[in-house]
Amino acid sequence: MEKQHNVIPFYKTRAFIYLTAACIALMVAGLATLFYNYPGVKFKNFTVELQEEDIAPGGNKATLTLADGKVITLNEAADGELVNESGIVIRKTGNGQVVYEVTGNNGSQKRPVYNTISTPKGGTYQIVLPDGTRVWLNAASTLKFPSTFANLMNRKVELSGEAYFEAAKDKDHPFIVKSHDQEVKVLGTHFNISSYTDETQTKTTLLEGKIEVVSGGKTALLKPGQQSTVQATRAINLANADVEAEMAWKNGLFIFDDEPLESIMRKISRWYDVEVVYQDIDKNRLFGGSVSRFDHVSKVLRQLELTGRVHFKIEEGKIIITK
Repeated sequence: MEKQHNVIPFYKTRAFIYLTAACIALMVAGLATLFYNYPGVKFKNFTVELQEEDIAPGGNKATLTLADGKVITLNEAADGELVNESGIVIRKTGNGQVVYEVTGNNGSQKRPVYNTISTPKGGTYQIVLPDGTRVWLNAASTLKFPSTFANLMNRKVELSGEAYFEAAKDKDHPFIVKSHDQEVKVLGTHFNISSYTDETQTKTTLLEGKIEVVSGGKTALLKPGQQSTVQATRAINLANADVEAEMAWKNGLFIFDDEPLESIMRKISRWYDVEVVYQDIDKNRLFGGSVSRFDHVSKVLRQLELTGRVHFKIEEGKIIITK
């Protein structure tokens, strides 16, 4: 049976902007907001009055757990040196990063000592690992990594959630990211991994360089602009990626491209740390659109609501969705 694409787009494609610019110029007079119900059409920006009960967007929030069990709440810690021991200095910068610096000889360590950085729902954070690899963590994500990569054959880290990596080049020590159903091996490259446990698949998107995805005994090589997906069967599927959409979270946006309502609301729930309640609504209805992640949730929901196909209300910190 052919799947019905009940697409409710709410944004403009670049091509459509040029084709309809003249018509829009005539129609917008006297209208506060202009919407279309055709595939690939985007919304215009508009002003939304905040609701009395509203939810602010997420921000820089994370905890750093050291090998001895000490937990540092990074968003509450003062800028500057956080830890200085065993040849490792951990600093918090003024622009909201945590940076690892190797300052001494770690040869005495017989086995790796692991640290963990975790973002809550509504949190994001940046970290520079001991080898210089830069990592951006999305909301509700965790990265486990050695406090130093000295004396290790490879630079292996473990991810749950979503992160963008700019891996430092070191041809003799591959950088490996392990998630719950795959491993990604690189020498030095830029890539994004989305591996949330409440999603049905792990997505790996390559922006620059070359990576190898390993899952269930199978291997796939990705080229820039490609994306692999791994599902429960652990089969690896390759396709061309919508890089702009995949990297939207890092660039301060939500971008949805014919995406089911339930998937959209999982992203909104993670970022705004809010519970979602569905009441007699088709969770598989498809939407497309873009909106800033820095807006209050009421504006994000209002832009979806103006399609006329879904309605929201915020009560006691919950988003309730109806027809």
